Amino acid sequence: MDEDDEARVSLAKDDLPAGAAGGASAAVEAGGRGEGPLDAVVTGAAYAALGLLGGVFGLVGSYAQEWTAGDVPVTSIVLVPLVYAMVRLAGLGMGGKIGAAVPAVVWGVAVILMSMQRPEGDLVVPGTLAGYVYIVGGMVAAGIAVARVPSPGPAGQWLTGRAARTRG
Repeated sequence: MDEDDEARVSLAKDDLPAGAAGGASAAVEAGGRGEGPLDAVVTGAAYAALGLLGGVFGLVGSYAQEWTAGDVPVTSIVLVPLVYAMVRLAGLGMGGKIGAAVPAVVWGVAVILMSMQRPEGDLVVPGTLAGYVYIVGGMVAAGIAVARVPSPGPAGQWLTGRAARTRG
């Protein structure tokens, strides 16, 4: 460690509550996030819950999307903004695009699987107007929602990582 790193470690120790400075150097050297094993488990469980939410929403929506009022696919039209809201709120809740992408991808996989024809000829999401509004509209809404979630760090940090950080 050079002098700048040592100064950051000492500043990080000063910011911690009493008795917590012992593990501060390891937390700062590991990226400064200060996450412990319990934080990692809770974060993993949150991502798993979001994936489960996306899967259940895709499954239930696949069965409900065919409800219409005359020729208008009302349920599909209502489900598209709900997909957007689910994905956007998941991203905002988790504080990043990955939090939004997890339920969006699982929702997409569930919907695609439900639209595939089985050997018997059955399928849940047919190639009707309601089915296309639900699949295409939902995927467009999910993509826009993921794109609209703000990134947790400065622009480009995901690409450059530590190389983008300046010293001093």
